[in-house]
Amino acid sequence: MSVPKTKLSLAMIVKNEARCLARCLSSVQAMADEIVVADTGSTDDTVKIAAQFGAKVAHFRWINDFAAARNFALEQITGDWVLVLDADEYASEALAREIRGFIQGPPQIGRLKIVSDFRHRGQTFRSSTFVSRLFPRGAKFEGRIHEQIASALPRVNLRGELWHDGYLEAKKSERNVSLLQAELAREPHSAYLQFQLALEFTSLGQTPAAFACLQKARAAMQPSDPFAPNVIVDFLYAAMELKQFDAGLEAIRSSENWLADFPDFQLVCGLFYMKYIGSDPVQRIADLPKIEQSYQRSLALGETEKYKSIQGSGSFLANYNLGVFYHAFGDDSRARPCLETAAGQNYAPAAALLKKLKP
Repeated sequence: MSVPKTKLSLAMIVKNEARCLARCLSSVQAMADEIVVADTGSTDDTVKIAAQFGAKVAHFRWINDFAAARNFALEQITGDWVLVLDADEYASEALAREIRGFIQGPPQIGRLKIVSDFRHRGQTFRSSTFVSRLFPRGAKFEGRIHEQIASALPRVNLRGELWHDGYLEAKKSERNVSLLQAELAREPHSAYLQFQLALEFTSLGQTPAAFACLQKARAAMQPSDPFAPNVIVDFLYAAMELKQFDAGLEAIRSSENWLADFPDFQLVCGLFYMKYIGSDPVQRIADLPKIEQSYQRSLALGETEKYKSIQGSGSFLANYNLGVFYHAFGDDSRARPCLETAAGQNYAPAAALLKKLKP
């Protein structure tokens, strides 16, 4: 007797995603046995594109609640397992293969590695983090925004990558700010919501507003909170930009033992000390060795999957900034190998600075 095939349903919520929906659906159509798209009021070709991929399209009246919309989509599926994606995401071939194998196993939550592009000061960077997106039918979402799966099932990281470029769209940050502020009116002491609001303000270039949220997040969070390390890192970037050096030094001193294994923390410490010392070199020159030490710690740690991390923090970004540091003090013999390593990892600013070094 043949074993019945495990059925996988893709569940999505969308609105005006004609730009990227076909890319998303193309990346998973071969592995998904069913595609369910809950449209929340599109006025472009989103619904038409979904139908072209054989999706079951259902319409949901938007009520400013992502969990409600997600759960409505889940009510429409018929599969044994559910994969949840956003339209601005698309799966690598490795992830698609891995998912089909994963759902043949025991009931558990699959955490997908989401690789996100974002812009900062004219450059595009990538961060990676694991998010629960693959689960047996029956689980539900909670949370008006940045919704989470409510389930006691064990969670397992998958290795394949899910690519995401939604952070490049400012219009979504503007929408998210109002939703997060509404949630904070109900939960004013939520460190998680303050942190998420800070991320949106950062995306919009509103650093003072982001810094205020990060201060509140720091005051309310626990070190065991999974997002807490990133609160500290983002706090230091904002403090550096706003020249809030005393606040930044206090954050470093209170976190340096706890975050000793986080390359992003070590990297931002080096950047912070560069700004801090540069603002008053005569008075602060004693801290100069901390710059080199911070970058070297980043490199010693290497890239990490323990934390949500910016790609390059333990490799090319640390090497580049260490090279900049050596170059600034006229030591091009030490700068060159750092920059060559970073350039070899396709970091364009390193290649550009290499051309300026003395032969």
